[in-house]
Amino acid sequence: MLCMPPSSALLYISTERVLYRGALGKPRERKLAASAWYLPVGGELSVTGPTGDVVRGRVAVHVSASTPHQVEASSGQVVCYLAEMDFGAAIDEARGAATARQPSPAEITALASLDLAHLQAWQADRRSIDAELDRLVLGQALARREVEGRIADVVQRVRCDPTLAWQAADAAAHCGLSPSRFMHLFKAEMGMGWRDFRAWTRARAMLARVQSGSNLTQLALSLGYPDATHFSHAIRQITGLRPSDIVAGSRELSVWNESGVSPD
Repeated sequence: MLCMPPSSALLYISTERVLYRGALGKPRERKLAASAWYLPVGGELSVTGPTGDVVRGRVAVHVSASTPHQVEASSGQVVCYLAEMDFGAAIDEARGAATARQPSPAEITALASLDLAHLQAWQADRRSIDAELDRLVLGQALARREVEGRIADVVQRVRCDPTLAWQAADAAAHCGLSPSRFMHLFKAEMGMGWRDFRAWTRARAMLARVQSGSNLTQLALSLGYPDATHFSHAIRQITGLRPSDIVAGSRELSVWNESGVSPD
């Protein structure tokens, strides 16, 4: 049933999930503002945490949001699954369940073989692609938790337009709050600070544009960065990779973006 070779790269992007299956490259330390699960493809995985602790083997590894870490894969191939932080306790529960159960060889094979045809089939059957991927990676679909209404509105606005030039004071005014109260409430609701969230959503938006054909300066400006230097520094700080390497590595990538349309 599943016949796609592990060397074929796939990127799935939705509002609240990212799944990448393909070459890992050689990332330095990264700090993702999303809950991340790594799975090996055809070899062993090694994840080093901020204190130097290492998890190694043919296992799934969870890394909490905003945790600095480094990843290596003996085969050079990896599955990386990201879930946004709107899910709070559901992620903690899923993390425990995934750690306890560990994906079976069949599930890892399914992820390594996933292609656009599977995503299209799920959509045609009116199944949630996010939920289906949750089940493959975590063994269960994540349930969204309620986020305070004003914070949820700000989050939605920034996700819809990552280039929105809002400082904390702008978002606070939109919510009818003082800047200090807004920043406190935002961190309590989202599990990260406003600045980290803004940096993450802007960097994340790059994924949907890696095959746009724009040069790095054009790409930087389209995402709201002042120039290519700031762009390169910000992306490398978050992903551990240079934007030029990400763009170069996307040439053979099958992409399912927000609207369900692949460049292919």
